[in-house]
Amino acid sequence: MTGGPGFPAPGVPPATALRVSDAEREQAVELLQNAFAEGRIDHTELDRRIEGALAARDRADLSHALRGLPLSTGMPHNATSAVQTPGAGGPTPSADERTWALIAHWSGLFTLFVVPALIAVTKGKESAFVREQAWEAANFNLAFVGANIAVGVGTAITFGIAGLLFVPLLFVWLVLMGVGGLSAAAGNRWRYPWNVRLLG
Repeated sequence: MTGGPGFPAPGVPPATALRVSDAEREQAVELLQNAFAEGRIDHTELDRRIEGALAARDRADLSHALRGLPLSTGMPHNATSAVQTPGAGGPTPSADERTWALIAHWSGLFTLFVVPALIAVTKGKESAFVREQAWEAANFNLAFVGANIAVGVGTAITFGIAGLLFVPLLFVWLVLMGVGGLSAAAGNRWRYPWNVRLLG
């Protein structure tokens, strides 16, 4: 038995109530990142919308995270159906893009935020993926520098006790930067769990 016009059949949830998959959430994140790369939303809004997309349980939640964005990138007019088919978002990064993203993350080991920022303003003009990952790496290394300054000040105030934090801080920096590079090299849009996004 089917429902009346505009109503689902008894026992069948409406389309917006259907649960979404991880692939659909990831596609929504790609769409948001493309919108950011095009200048349609700022970094603060990007972070907020991505959090909403990743926490989405059904298509209504996902549609809310994509609200207000133009549908000029091959998306259907119904935003809830825009995330039904995995792969309908931005193109998969090429091997060259993934390589530059890897360099942007790992170059911080020797240059901190300098080379990642240079990659963002040069190669980033050719690829939104490279630009996004390079700025992410630059901001992470800038945050690392700030954290070291803070620990240094704390060390002076605590007569050397706070200096014990330098070792775990260095360890976390190395691990996250290594993981970030490998993730970007695999074509993933890596975001550091602890970052201060001032650049980009």
